[in-house]
Amino acid sequence: MKNRFMAAMVCVIVLSFSSGAFAQRSGTAGAKAIPRTPDGKPDLSGIWKTVSFNLGPVVPTDWGAERYSYNKLPKGEGARAELDPIMHCYRPGLARIGPPLQVPFKSIRVRIEGESVPFPGGPAEFDVIEIRYAPRKIWMVYQHNKEVRQIFTDGRQHPEAVEEDLGTKWWNGHSVGRWDGETFVIETANLRNESWLTKLGHEHRDLRVVERIRRVDAETLEWERTFTDPIALARPYTTRATLKARQDLTFTDNTICDQYYVRKVGMGFGGLLGINSHPWQLPEENPNASWEDVERLLSPEEVQEFRQQQGGAQQNSPPAQR
Repeated sequence: MKNRFMAAMVCVIVLSFSSGAFAQRSGTAGAKAIPRTPDGKPDLSGIWKTVSFNLGPVVPTDWGAERYSYNKLPKGEGARAELDPIMHCYRPGLARIGPPLQVPFKSIRVRIEGESVPFPGGPAEFDVIEIRYAPRKIWMVYQHNKEVRQIFTDGRQHPEAVEEDLGTKWWNGHSVGRWDGETFVIETANLRNESWLTKLGHEHRDLRVVERIRRVDAETLEWERTFTDPIALARPYTTRATLKARQDLTFTDNTICDQYYVRKVGMGFGGLLGINSHPWQLPEENPNASWEDVERLLSPEEVQEFRQQQGGAQQNSPPAQR
């Protein structure tokens, strides 16, 4: 009897240790397993909302520091709204659509009783991404601005980017993806330069982005993004975000974009022109382009229209806005 009792106790102890070890390997006892695709890789599909994030420091080059100094507020932290491309209905670009989403609170607007007002929930309500699989690619749909990305998974390379050919450059760039163990790695190039790197006023010129996405459990994604740019950044800029699964998502369709000058100054805005003869994102690296540089981007009719609106303003005067 005694020997039988001792043997039973040994079995209980062994089973206890085995169960504990299994629970440690599985994370938490009873936790849902990570869904997987037929090839055994973690399934990233679903609807994901950013719940926390960390933004690394931006260390600019001299050129990047000069552009940031021009764009930022004279006091405090933030960008001058009249210079932020998003405030003039430009698309945000890959760096800012997230995760995390980096747009000004007042840039997402709705009409309530005929008046344009900021969306009550602010940008946090729009920091949602839906991921779906398709043959040879993965689709990502962002709630903000209904942005859509396609990440090619068929082994193709980035096309050659030609500065004068917008057919080789895109707001969200050209993305290719591959698996590195349990982590999905996305490399993006061929980004257009009209957008900013951050909502604080940092710009980019030759941007490349590497994203590493890992599904840590059935309900959680970890998403790291590393930005490099030899012209604008002295060292890589990194963001990290944690996203949680959502069961459903209804995109808010009644958002609008009111250009900053229409709302605040009562003037139209042509898109390419900033203020104080300072156009946005000219191909030239000189951040202080002249009025002649601006006119080279316009048709003769547009040049005449601007000159008439200016009333014969001189080259160094602020360009009129459409």
